[in-house]
Amino acid sequence: MEYKYTCTGNITINGFGDFLEENIKEARRNINLFSNELRASFNIPFISLVNSGSSANLAAAMVMAEKIKSQGKPLKAIVSAFTFPTTMSSLILAGFEIEMADVEKGGLNIDPEKLREKMNGVSLVVPTHFLGFPARIKQITEIAREHGAFVIQDACETMHLLDDDNNELFTYGDITTWSFYHPHHLSSYGGGAIITLNQDDAMLVDSICHWGRACKCHIDPSLCKNPDGPAHQFTYERVGVNIEISELNACFGRWQFQNFDKYEEQRKANYQCLYDTLSDNKNLKVFEHPNIGGSVFVFPVYLKNGMTVNDAYKKLSAQGVEIRTLMGGVTNEQKAYRFISDEIFTNAHDMAEHTFFIGIHQTIPYDNAKAVAEIINKTFS
Repeated sequence: MEYKYTCTGNITINGFGDFLEENIKEARRNINLFSNELRASFNIPFISLVNSGSSANLAAAMVMAEKIKSQGKPLKAIVSAFTFPTTMSSLILAGFEIEMADVEKGGLNIDPEKLREKMNGVSLVVPTHFLGFPARIKQITEIAREHGAFVIQDACETMHLLDDDNNELFTYGDITTWSFYHPHHLSSYGGGAIITLNQDDAMLVDSICHWGRACKCHIDPSLCKNPDGPAHQFTYERVGVNIEISELNACFGRWQFQNFDKYEEQRKANYQCLYDTLSDNKNLKVFEHPNIGGSVFVFPVYLKNGMTVNDAYKKLSAQGVEIRTLMGGVTNEQKAYRFISDEIFTNAHDMAEHTFFIGIHQTIPYDNAKAVAEIINKTFS
């Protein structure tokens, strides 16, 4: 089906050829520059760039598994009932047993009180800032620390999250992951990032992302303790993978990042347009944009009066409006993850049955966002 009003448009590449020709030089130059530009803009202590948000989650899970095993604790993680599939599979591949907790009633993120009830034996908490809406990370981190657990924040559907005191949310917990997948806030046409808060964790991330090698010369020769010799770069101290971002993708990410603030303003404008048009519709529930610094990922719409996502799909697709479910719904209701738990997560199930989202991507013209809002408002009035 071809939609007139799509969730995302095409990212322009006009001008990238000249930027690429000017900037592709020595090996890893753009990787290092992209890392430094992100660090400076968001005041990030340590950042490692990888080839996707899913790879970022895998590396983060492997880091936490190594740290937890070194403490002699069991590998048991707890996630939200709304979690992206590769967040779940990353934990499985890293050896974790997984517990799940329901989301807040009428909300998108893990309920801290539901989390507290299930913390027995948990060594890792993995909240997802679902659809870019911030989880109650301060409270979640406090609960995790009470039980001696680590925290990975999956922030792949957002980037610039601030708390009420204008602190970046990545300062809570231990590791935060970002994604630069093309529909997200910043595109590198394939990429992601792992944010860490101390040098030990940063070195562990880097080793895991580079085959598990011991050499640190590509970061800082003064940090490298590996003996000199012909096998210096081929000494592996742990199980690892090869998931660093490519130089080409890093170059594209740098080029896109030049306009990041403009993109964020466009996204916020599209969101506000939808909210202003739909907030008075008594058959719908929409959500105010949270005061977080940056933008959320998409615009969710909850259908009242028993209407379902399938009802909305039939009505809106016939009018050329593309909608999506909440990333497929409750994670353990997906065939691939039914072995995790047979529990019915009531709040998440209700949200999944009755909520769809539409795009606010920076490639969507404001007039299109307005047209979509008017179609939805008329359809469900």
